[in-house]
Amino acid sequence: MSATLVTQEKERQRIARDLHDEISAKLNVIAMNTNMLKEESLSLEEREMLISRIETATGKTLENARKIAHNLLPPVLEKFGLCAALTEVVKSIKGDKIDIHFSCDWNEEQLNPDSQLHVYRVIQELLNNTIKYAQSDKVSIVLHEEDHYRLITYSDNGIGFQDNAQIGLGTSNISSRVDLLNGTYHLETSDGNGVIYTFKFPKT
Repeated sequence: MSATLVTQEKERQRIARDLHDEISAKLNVIAMNTNMLKEESLSLEEREMLISRIETATGKTLENARKIAHNLLPPVLEKFGLCAALTEVVKSIKGDKIDIHFSCDWNEEQLNPDSQLHVYRVIQELLNNTIKYAQSDKVSIVLHEEDHYRLITYSDNGIGFQDNAQIGLGTSNISSRVDLLNGTYHLETSDGNGVIYTFKFPKT
């Protein structure tokens, strides 16, 4: 449970930073320039410059607010479900530098929105780790069902983990989300041989 609380606190801190850096700062710029418009001694050129600054800051604030909202709950996940949301993530990453095989045949109607979001975040974090650290050019993500369980197999052909300390740092957030879903996972890795994650979640 402590790992879960740590993950939740990290997410709160990230959201707070995003709101402060991307929203509050720009709203302060808008407020400052709006107050300056009240000066009666301003020339027409100065007023137009201030209005332009306000319009630019407002546009950037709206764009950043949409990004923050998207990160909290991606619209495609809310509207179309987990498989569609993960397909969008894969398409946004897939390209010349990395080849991603993805398949999903989960019955999403049996998954509540919170569970779908946790699984989405797990896959998202695995992909981020692969892109940032693994030096991999091939990834496979397979979501399938078997008897009373939902399974995920995630693998890449990157450099793998060199020691247990690296494994702990790379999987702490993943572990806490898996715990929230009453699931388990197994990691196969070694230096230079990529990773294979196998996740198992009970159907409820």
